Amino acid sequence: MQTKPIRYKLLTCLKIISIKNIVYIALLSLVFLMGLVYLLPLAFTACAPNSKWCHLAYAFTTSGGPVGFFFLLVFTGICYTLSEEGIKQKVVVFLKTVLSLVLVMGVLAYVNERLTKPILKSQRPSHLFMLGQTSQSQAIDSLYQLSKAERKVFFAQLIKNNPAPFNQIDPTILEHWVEESGYSFPSGHTFNAFLFSMIIAYAIFYNRSKPQWRKLYFIPFLWALGVAVSRVAVGAHSALDVSAGAALGVLLGTILLYFDFTRHWLTRKH
Repeated sequence: MQTKPIRYKLLTCLKIISIKNIVYIALLSLVFLMGLVYLLPLAFTACAPNSKWCHLAYAFTTSGGPVGFFFLLVFTGICYTLSEEGIKQKVVVFLKTVLSLVLVMGVLAYVNERLTKPILKSQRPSHLFMLGQTSQSQAIDSLYQLSKAERKVFFAQLIKNNPAPFNQIDPTILEHWVEESGYSFPSGHTFNAFLFSMIIAYAIFYNRSKPQWRKLYFIPFLWALGVAVSRVAVGAHSALDVSAGAALGVLLGTILLYFDFTRHWLTRKH
């Protein structure tokens, strides 16, 4: 039997080491996140008008949602082109990575929003808060019989007709509560953040053109933690919601990176 080239063996060894390291740091981040959201009183702490913490939390929460999704795709695609040589190869890798991620994330978002959340029917903390502030807590069950569009109209009118109870809530946060009128469990923002973090971390660790960058592969998880904490701090999700979202993101990220076919399909890395 012909011996495999030394370069192939070295790359295989690097692949195994990088995936293990990424999974370890992802699990550590998950444990740290659970400690933060369960032990600290974070819920609704980033809602005060003109609060720096409110602005910071909202920036993090936005980066993990639809607004930040485009920039994450572009950044991830660029990360995977760094080890490639030639403009043509870089363009191919960039497009392949971006299109693959759009397909994967699109399917997962559809499953979460159209199947998982409607089946579990978990109520958002922000919805309960708004109804509680206007003495309409008993309306929560009937409210979820409405469509998402109808719930948006309901909450917008609720805030408009009852301004006094919401004077101490930042207008941007109120708009966010109205816009996010769907169910709560699990947190899609947190799921996206942890999954993206694993994929970006693999690009950083595996980057052969900039090996000195490998020690920075943990940085995407700091961002993911910021997104998850922000979801609780702005009142959009509970501790359980973000813990489950992070766990699912870590699980799927591990699967996508572990198997040669899915890893190569997403990243072109063997």
